[in-house]
Amino acid sequence: MQKGEIEGRVDPDMILYKQQILGFSFSIKLLKQLLKAKPQYGSNQAGIDRTSVEQARYIRITDIDEYGLLKNGLGVTAEFVEERYLLNNNDILFARSGATVGKSYLHKISLFDYKCFYAGYMIRFLVNENLLLPEFLFCYTQLEVYKIWTKAIQRVAGQPNINAEEYKSLPIPVPPLEIQAQIVAKFEAAYAQKRAKEAEAKTLLAGIDEYLLNALGIRLPEPAEKKKFFYVRASQVSGGRLDAPFYSHKLSLETLKFDMVRLSDHVLINPKTSFPVNLKVSFVPMEAVNRNGYMETLQDETSNNSKGYTSFKEKDLIWAKITPCMENGKSAIAQNLLNGLGFGSTEFHVFRVNSPKILIDYLFELFRTKHFREIARKQFGGSSGHQRVPPSFFKNLLIPFPPLAVQTEIAEHIRMIRAQAKQLKQEAKEIIERAKQEVEAMILGS
Repeated sequence: MQKGEIEGRVDPDMILYKQQILGFSFSIKLLKQLLKAKPQYGSNQAGIDRTSVEQARYIRITDIDEYGLLKNGLGVTAEFVEERYLLNNNDILFARSGATVGKSYLHKISLFDYKCFYAGYMIRFLVNENLLLPEFLFCYTQLEVYKIWTKAIQRVAGQPNINAEEYKSLPIPVPPLEIQAQIVAKFEAAYAQKRAKEAEAKTLLAGIDEYLLNALGIRLPEPAEKKKFFYVRASQVSGGRLDAPFYSHKLSLETLKFDMVRLSDHVLINPKTSFPVNLKVSFVPMEAVNRNGYMETLQDETSNNSKGYTSFKEKDLIWAKITPCMENGKSAIAQNLLNGLGFGSTEFHVFRVNSPKILIDYLFELFRTKHFREIARKQFGGSSGHQRVPPSFFKNLLIPFPPLAVQTEIAEHIRMIRAQAKQLKQEAKEIIERAKQEVEAMILGS
């Protein structure tokens, strides 16, 4: 879209935006009037695994969350890091394409001990700080009024897109710098409160494993010294496994506090589920199971289309068996399935309790622990990148077998912890939303 095509837009969304900005309390300038350099598109290098914080981090649209913050984790890097794409302090990035078009990110070098560079689906803008604080521009992009503009300006041929010229046409209210600073301070205070709430939630969730393992009397082994050479007896070789890592550091669920039982004596492993013909059921792809142990955005499907998929029913435990989904904790108890039935990814193992002495919620929490996932990871088979935990692991698995009352107590206590963490995260969101509403009222004069 050329410059002349941007001006004078009369489509409904743009009319709505212009009605909104009529109420601005401050003079309006276009973003292009507030820049000190031309916008710059990012690198087109392919991302590769980042194995150390000493490597430069490649910032892509998917690395930025809904609040414009960089997600935790190592992320990725690239084979070649060009100097011209390295981010400087107060550089602001805008997503130019895809479902997240309009998303923004403000880079602060004080937050990182490593260099960052940015991808080609983002555009870098450098503002004139004598006219516009970069932090104020970032705050503005978090408001609902800005989202109305992105919806109005984007082109949807193929996929949503906003190019540099179109971003430069963004009308922005420009208060005096001291008022911009006040607005920024309000936002930063809200973000600080949000981070504190989320840190509290993270601490609660991080304590679940320790609580559960202590409740079951499972002691984690001391970190093993890495040895180049070691031996095992022939009698200790099991399951046809001859790979050294499998035996280098033996992990188990063994406890002296409770009896141990074979999982397969109380739980059906990958049981067959029969569907009536032409019945509406739920479809659960891998992406519908999040890392927090919940199923979301289930799809309606017809049972006739279930052939070739993994089938299950209400209250079954579905557990990702393939890397990296397994390590990431993708598992859930099937709930709210249409007609109580569902099918989904072939990369799920399914567990169904067939004994009154085992609680599915207890099993779910046990299988979600990092310790258990590490035990399962050592059982991986298959080619690199497509390794899976085999069904044979579960058929021979011994698990702690506390009384049903203890299982219930463990499950209820963890459920309470998760509920507290969820409430804290909700409060964090509400803090940000209130700040947005207050700032928008200041800017719009309403």
